[in-house]
Amino acid sequence: MMNESDFKKAPLYLQIREAIYNKIISGEYKAGDKLPAEDKLAEQFGTSRMTVNKALLELVNREYLTRVQGNGTFVSKMRKEGSLSKGLSFNDSMMQKGFKVSTTVMEQKMILPARSVAELLNIPVTSEVLYLKRLREVNNEPIVVQEAYLTSRVSQSLMEIDFSEKALYSSLRNDCQVEIVRAKDTVEAKAADEETSTLLKIPEGFPVLVTQRLAYDGSDTPIELSYSIYRSDQYMLEVEYK
Repeated sequence: MMNESDFKKAPLYLQIREAIYNKIISGEYKAGDKLPAEDKLAEQFGTSRMTVNKALLELVNREYLTRVQGNGTFVSKMRKEGSLSKGLSFNDSMMQKGFKVSTTVMEQKMILPARSVAELLNIPVTSEVLYLKRLREVNNEPIVVQEAYLTSRVSQSLMEIDFSEKALYSSLRNDCQVEIVRAKDTVEAKAADEETSTLLKIPEGFPVLVTQRLAYDGSDTPIELSYSIYRSDQYMLEVEYK
């Protein structure tokens, strides 16, 4: 949130806020972790509980922390906002909050789509699509497995892009001159199968959030169909209606 120069000049409560924020985005404090009691933090930082409380309240208001009455203060789950005003992509959502995102591309190839995929994208089953499977990590913690199908309008331009380094939606915008302007998501709770449990480092049968997204360009043409499987203990999907 602040650079080093601003940090040194800032009031103590802001320095405490930054110290805790940095532990969250570095992964030292993980989603669900309970913070030390306010009196312990006050002792640690050499200040009053009131100053610590003010620092924590700022992080609560920014949704990095959650307070549970009678139980303490906890690190919030990472969130992805579903509103257009806050961005549609996982990468944008996480990086805007300061988290480090890394991507492993598991598969990237041209395929003939299954009938169900072709029907949702409104294309013939004989029209090849780009199939992209990625594992996304935040602070070296696996968070989501994503499978995307992209229509022939953009697939050839995207085929040679290294998606371990580049984000999909920015590549659509910059390399294909295609802007995703709306998307329809469906969300379902499921139990992790063997492959998912291995990739996300969770027990088989662990609850996961599965989303299906159909994304459209400015002419209301389907461009991308994707399926994402999120760890429910680390991640929360948030949708804003306007």
